[in-house]
Formats: sequence, C-alpha cells, structure tokens
Amino acid sequence: MNINEILNYKDGDHVEGLTGWVDSIRDHGGLTFVDLRDFTGTVQVVFDKSGEIDIRLKNEYYISIDGNFKKRDDSLVNKKVFLGDSEIEVTNLSVINSSKTLPFQIENDIDTDENIRLKYRYLDLRREPMKINIMTRSNTFKSIRSIMNELNIYEIDTPTLIKSTPEGAKDFLVPSRKSPSTFYALPQSPQMYKQLFMMSGFPNYYQIAKCYRDEDSRKDRQPEFTQLDLEFSDANPLIVKSNIEKIVKFVFSDAYDCKITTPFQTLTYNQAMNLYGTDKPDMRIAETLLDIGEVFIGTEINFLNEILESGGVVKALHTEELLTRKQIDTLDEEIKELGSNGLGWFKIQNKEISGPLAKLLRDEEKNSILNYGTGTLLFQAGDFNLTAQYMDFIRRTIFNPSSDETFCFVWIEDFPYFEYENGKLQPSHHPFTSPKDDKIFKDDPINATALHYDLVLNGVELGSGSQRINNPSIQKLVLEKWGLNDSEIEERFGWFIEALSYGTPVHAGFAIGIDRLVAEVLNQPSIRDVIPFPKTQSGLDPLTNAPATIEEEILEDYNLKYIIKDE
Repeated sequence: MNINEILNYKDGDHVEGLTGWVDSIRDHGGLTFVDLRDFTGTVQVVFDKSGEIDIRLKNEYYISIDGNFKKRDDSLVNKKVFLGDSEIEVTNLSVINSSKTLPFQIENDIDTDENIRLKYRYLDLRREPMKINIMTRSNTFKSIRSIMNELNIYEIDTPTLIKSTPEGAKDFLVPSRKSPSTFYALPQSPQMYKQLFMMSGFPNYYQIAKCYRDEDSRKDRQPEFTQLDLEFSDANPLIVKSNIEKIVKFVFSDAYDCKITTPFQTLTYNQAMNLYGTDKPDMRIAETLLDIGEVFIGTEINFLNEILESGGVVKALHTEELLTRKQIDTLDEEIKELGSNGLGWFKIQNKEISGPLAKLLRDEEKNSILNYGTGTLLFQAGDFNLTAQYMDFIRRTIFNPSSDETFCFVWIEDFPYFEYENGKLQPSHHPFTSPKDDKIFKDDPINATALHYDLVLNGVELGSGSQRINNPSIQKLVLEKWGLNDSEIEERFGWFIEALSYGTPVHAGFAIGIDRLVAEVLNQPSIRDVIPFPKTQSGLDPLTNAPATIEEEILEDYNLKYIIKDE
C-alpha cells in the first residue's frame, strides 16, 4: 500500500504492507524515528528499540512495514509537513532491498554537479522538486489531449525514420542494414508529413511529437525534444492563432490552475525589434526602447555623428533609478563581452546631466535629454541589429522580471522571409512557409515578408507556425531563392513538390515546445530539469554513456567502418 491510502485512517487502525524508501533516521534513545517516503508523500514511523525488530536501516533502503496508526498529541503536530499530525508505531519490518552509499542526498535543495545528477537520474527523480516537474509534464500531456478531443482535432502519428532533408540544423542519421550505404534521418519536425495529411483530405491533425536536431545544446535546446504539433486545412494565420489561444488557455487552467486572458497581444517583427530589441520580448517589462538618433543629428560627439551619417541608429533606455557607478561598470563589462564597444550613459538629477560625454553636449541636446526626467539614460549606437541585441540585454538586466510570476503572451508576426545566418541565406522559419506577397517575393526575396508567426511567453519563444505553401511552383521558387539548384531540389524535395501538384488545399499550422512551456511555468533554469532523461549541454547521456562506439563487426553489417583521421 502507499502512504496516500492512510489519509483517512483513524487512531489505532492497523497498517499492513506499507512500502517506501527510508528518507531519514533519528535515534532518540529508546525510540528510533524514520521518515518513510514514497511517490505520494512521507510519513513518520516509530520503532521501539526495546522490541524484537532489527532496525539497522540506512537512507534509501526500500522497506515494508506493518504497524498501528496513531494521531500525535497536539503539542507534537508538525503543521509544515504532509501527515505531520500522524505516525505509525511499527510492529513488523521487512527490508525489501538495501541501498549502496548514495552519490548525493535525496533532498529538495542540493548543490550537486549536473553531470552527477544526470548519471544517477533515477535517484535525482526521487527528489520532490523533480517529481513535481515530471508530473507537471504528464499533466500537460493529459490536458492537451483533453482539449484536442473537445476541439475534435485528430491525433495522428508520423514516422520517425525519414529521408534526410536538412532544414537548418544537422540531422541525426540512421544507417540501413538492408540497404547498405544508405541512411534514414530522425525528423527535425513532422513538417512535411503533417502537410501530407492536409493533402490527403484530413481536416486537421495533432501529435505530441519527438523531434531530433544535431545542434549545440542550450538551456532551451536539446538534441531530443518534444513538441505539440498541429495543422489545419482551409486555414489561415488567424484561424490557427485562435485555436492555439484556446488550447493554451485550457492547458493553463487545467494543468497549472492558472487563469490567462485571451486574445494575446500581437506585434509585428519590426515593432518588436524597435520597441524591445528582440523578436522574443519579455512583456512583463513595461519599459520600451527609445530612438534618440534625432537628438544627436549634427552632434559634436564624433563617433555618434559618424554612426548616424553612415545609416546607423542610436537606441536608448531610460530608468528612473540613478544607477551607481559600480552598477554601470558591471553592465559595461557584461555588454562588452557580447561584442559592444561599451555602455553609453547619462545621469539626470536636479536638472543636471552627468556622464563621460556630458561635457560634449550642445544646449539643444541637453534639453532633449532633460525631458526624460530624473534617472539614468543608457544607450547604444551602431548597426541596427547589433544595437538592438545589446539594448535587449540591457533592458532585461536593468528590469529583471525573474521574480514576476505573471505569464505574458505575445504574438510576433510579419517576419522577414530570409535572414543571413553565418553568412548564408536561410529561411527565417522553414522553406515551406508561404510568402505574404508572391510578387514581392519573386522580385525582391531578401526584403519579402513571411506568413510566419511566433508565440512568445515571458521572453521565451514558445512556438512557431506559418501558413504553408500549397502551390508547387511557389515551393520550387522558394527552394531556388534559398540557393538550391534543380538537381538538389529534385533529390531532396522532388517527392514533396509532386505531392503538392494534386489539388492541395490552403493549410496552416503551429508547434509548441512542450519542454519550454513546462520549464517556463515552473520557472526552471533549463529544459533539462523538466525532461525525464535529458542530455548534457554537450549532447552526452552520462547515465548510459551514449553516444558510444559500435563494434566493427556490427558496423560491417551496415557496410560501414571507422576512419581515423590524421591530426
């Protein structure tokens, strides 16, 4: 039996076959007190050492006890813990399994290297905070399926062994034994298959899907992750966004007991970048960025003058707080690590301006700055994208919202279709997204806009979606503008373009990162803390030592062999 089953027991009731782990042991002379823990809770059990029971126990021994349920005296009740008003006087003990010395203690707050925690993840998951994380994840799955049934959206699964069609990140490849020298890939997302469902005549689709991307791990990225994947036929962005808001609102209420307000606010990509310096703005922070370039037109501050004349910008943030020199110096060091030349700043107090550049200000510049009122004006100047990046960091650092437990959603839309990544042109979402205007895309693709929309929660990109291309000629054009030649298009995407050629309806979809959602709701520092068995930042699994080498005899079955490269 489990501990939860004794909640309704009365004083003197007999308890039989209660099992759990030894959580702690306290020797009080003639009595030994043991906290017994299972999945449902903890209860204190008492051993009378004058009896015949051998109580040589250690932490994490798994035991079974019989005994008598007893209500504690009022003076001994511990109101801070579950079943703190009760205990069990043990009459029989059976050690089901002993435990080796623990690599770390099973405690709520432990300061242990993450690699050790992951190596012994089965022990880490015994801790209460980790149990809460994983159960919240489970409840999220339950709520998703409940609202999908209510909305009559069909759950259909897609294959996990597919053809390699890299969409940005590298694929994980799986060799085929039956077809030597050929490979499957694990899906980065079910993108093309869910579109095939729309071509097949299904009105909608959803899946709680596993996705795989061979890329560097970060706090919000893992080689293997889980997303809620959806697609709707005869749909457009407004229809998809409306459905997503219904789903998110239900899940927050049902799984997290939290009420959120819909519809969510919407910003264009350009608005987000200008006001917040990022396409993932944290809307819990009310303060927005200021464009103060006009203040310095013709300025005597040479570097600002040069930046403005070359088409650069000057963006600023005003805080009513008069930052100390130590705060300014710390922020200056941090922003230099991001690549900035340094922090620009003015202090405004008693209608006076101070700062390294204050003596170079003209009267009209002083008057403009004084209009912002008492406080500190922080600024960056230069290329718009770099300046926005630095100002986003400053905004999140100065107005740190981490203690704010509210949930602020915002839609970001009208993204550029293409962006440069590591010097290469890449679709900002994926190459199956419809351009907002086909003519502009054909004539000037680098300045074209995509029918792509992101959902951002508290500065975290929770999910992305788009209206899909349903015209084979437009799909081929996008791939050409991406830089693929005819043979590459045919080899990688020919089968998909063929499928689009048979009367494909207009369709649109979305995907929400479930790991990111749960981590944000539980205020966890990384999605690794809400994934049962995650990988390390370097993509390793300390528990099983994966990835691992394969014996050469086995590789031969796949027509593969190791090649040792010279250093």
